[in-house]
Amino acid sequence: MKTESDVQTGAPTAADGALIALAREVCPGFAPGEVVYRSRTSLVVGGELDGVEALAKVRTPDWRRQCLREIDTYDLFDAVPPPVPVPRRFASDRERAVLVMERLTGEVLAPDRFPVTPVSREDLAGVLEAVERLRHWRPAAAGAWAVDYRGMLEGVHAQGVFDDAHWADLLRLLELSGEPREFGHGDLVLANVVRSRGRQVLIDWASSALYLPGLDLAQLWMLLGDVPGARARIEVEVADRADDRDGMMPFLVNLTLLLYRERRAHRRFTDDASRARAVGLDAAWELTRHRVRQCLATVG
Repeated sequence: MKTESDVQTGAPTAADGALIALAREVCPGFAPGEVVYRSRTSLVVGGELDGVEALAKVRTPDWRRQCLREIDTYDLFDAVPPPVPVPRRFASDRERAVLVMERLTGEVLAPDRFPVTPVSREDLAGVLEAVERLRHWRPAAAGAWAVDYRGMLEGVHAQGVFDDAHWADLLRLLELSGEPREFGHGDLVLANVVRSRGRQVLIDWASSALYLPGLDLAQLWMLLGDVPGARARIEVEVADRADDRDGMMPFLVNLTLLLYRERRAHRRFTDDASRARAVGLDAAWELTRHRVRQCLATVG
């Protein structure tokens, strides 16, 4: 999770020079301008390429894997056009962990991970429509794209998070959900959706993978708890899925893992807003545990 201190913008610093040089090596025509985003994980620099606005994203060595996944995702986009609008790729290099792409005109739907400003019905509907289209996309993603849910759950269990009953319930729910099979964005915060030319464009594909159905919906449900009507609208989307194997069962597995991660991250923060949010996340955790039990009760 990013905090305000993680992100810095403005003119490039001397420390940025080596990363910008990598971008220019990968895309010689790229003329760098201002720093759009700087954190411990990456540097994103705005600029131009042949008179077109562009962005160069350079990952730091410790976050190389995320860059490779985003480049791999663009390879999938080239092979099978995606069903949702995405920025064009101009150049990329796996060895240097650099990706140069189109810079979109427009603005993100919400800059905060947990939006504090209202989200319009139109924007929410556009995001949910994109999620629905994406889940029906079938690129040639090999087995390495599939998320290891059993391994992730066992890692959480090793932390003593689940009691015996909760652990047994989750394993049963995972079994009933089947294998990961739905291509998902994987980090669908509203800061990764740009309203551009009347469309909602998804950006930052570094967490894309084959997930159990409903991963992106589960993340939106978790993050939009303070947005009036958002969770109810997402619940409709889950209920409209064909059956429990595509709907509520995998949704609850995804939500459990996302809530665990988010609650753990919030332990680092001591400001009043984060403390209040942690209370809401704890309530969502207990609700989700109850719903897991209810879901299993319906299948016997």
